[in-house]
Amino acid sequence: MARSDEVYETLRAQILSGERAAGSHVPEESLTETLGVSRTPVRAALQRLADEGLVVVRARRGAFVADFTRADVDEVFELRRLLESRAAQRAAAHRTDEQVAGLGRLVDEMAALPTHDRDALHRNNRDFHELVLEAAASPRQQRIVTSLARSSPTQGTFFDYDDEDIARSLDVHRLIARAIGEGRGELAGELMAAHIRMAHESFVRRRFAEQG
Repeated sequence: MARSDEVYETLRAQILSGERAAGSHVPEESLTETLGVSRTPVRAALQRLADEGLVVVRARRGAFVADFTRADVDEVFELRRLLESRAAQRAAAHRTDEQVAGLGRLVDEMAALPTHDRDALHRNNRDFHELVLEAAASPRQQRIVTSLARSSPTQGTFFDYDDEDIARSLDVHRLIARAIGEGRGELAGELMAAHIRMAHESFVRRRFAEQG
């Protein structure tokens, strides 16, 4: 993995987990020191994050973590719920045997991951949702949802989950994978909608607790 990719993945995980708070400064100099890299990979990583909408680069001031409001988060989750439930429903009709097997492997992998390894759980969850989108055989929808999810902190819900939430998410992933594999589109769509709704409620409860 290139150094700029390593810096990008590190910063992205910190933003999604809330370790770097919304509106906080992301100073280049301290990053070069703490990550042991030159400014070139840091700047490349910050540009990728800016392109995704996760940071804002301001002239003569540097990069700052994008400040998403409660309304922004609600809108992203609502759009994801509508689009990803449709994707799950389509996936049940268009999936390949290889994709069904892939979903099963990701479920098994999640079950084997320790609950404290939130980075790995986050990647597994992302891969599962992206494979459902791929199985839906709707490239336009796949591009829209992937861009939507990656350009907001809502994909970082696993960083906010407790062990009970993780167990529940695993159970729903298993049910979604089974419904898709059995060609039960309506059920797959309903399960995905409920799954996104649960993620939405958990994210808001923890990230916006102070707002009531």
